[in-house]
Amino acid sequence: MSVLGIDIGGTMIKTALIHQTGISYKKRFPTPKKKEEFQQLIIEIIDKYKQIQSIRKIAFSVPGSVDKSGTVFFGGAVPYLDQIDLKSCLKLENVEITVENDAKAATACEMKYGNLKDVPNGAAIILGTGVGMGICINGQLYKGTHYQAGEISFLIRDRQMTGADSFVGMGLSAVFLINKLAKLLIVENDGEIVFLTLKNSENEAAKELFNRYCKDVAVLCFNLQTILDVEKIVIGGGISQQHYLIQTIQKAYQSLFEIAPIIKKTLKPMTIEAAKFQADANLIGASIKES
Repeated sequence: MSVLGIDIGGTMIKTALIHQTGISYKKRFPTPKKKEEFQQLIIEIIDKYKQIQSIRKIAFSVPGSVDKSGTVFFGGAVPYLDQIDLKSCLKLENVEITVENDAKAATACEMKYGNLKDVPNGAAIILGTGVGMGICINGQLYKGTHYQAGEISFLIRDRQMTGADSFVGMGLSAVFLINKLAKLLIVENDGEIVFLTLKNSENEAAKELFNRYCKDVAVLCFNLQTILDVEKIVIGGGISQQHYLIQTIQKAYQSLFEIAPIIKKTLKPMTIEAAKFQADANLIGASIKES
């Protein structure tokens, strides 16, 4: 039986029918700005997929914390999700509804089917409108006391606290990076176009911005390694399909071991690679969540 997966992001809502790792009838919708519009859109999405096949399970991937009941708290990049119980809100009969935090869903996907499979201790960093993380400890998805383990959007990356981008969620937003690069390169604000142009460009400002972003992601990975002692971190989100990005992060991470001899003596370099399912990991992971 296929599952209707609905991945709610700060910019777009992605939907598809999911069967294990198979995805079909994939669609994208701009994320509404208001709760009422959001609820109406979700109902319309469900009705459209019901015309394709019978829906017995809907799996949501959402920003914010999700407790055992499936209630969302805070909502991250989609503030109106705070305190929303999607199961009660939709009032669907004979349909199982599961809800999971987006980064944790992506991590669950990578743990079961992807590049964290058989990795006892690892993590997934999801670069999107904000930045999320899922943590695998002793082969289990770790959620934390308040279901907020991995909320690295609130990590401070600039101790001067000069603005919102002093936090990881804003400062390492992939959406904001692409927007800034598009303006510098004078191209359409589209990830594929931006990266294709960037790779062949001599625009020093764009190159510097990109390299600084990759170094900051590498530093984040390095810091997480020192705290969690993980053996692998996978990078997810739509931007992770850009090999140029992953290669630059890997290179920046390796360079950190050259700063001081004691680092080389103490820490063993871990693996950093793209998530196997990239931007689809959220959808697949939410569909395998136990109800």
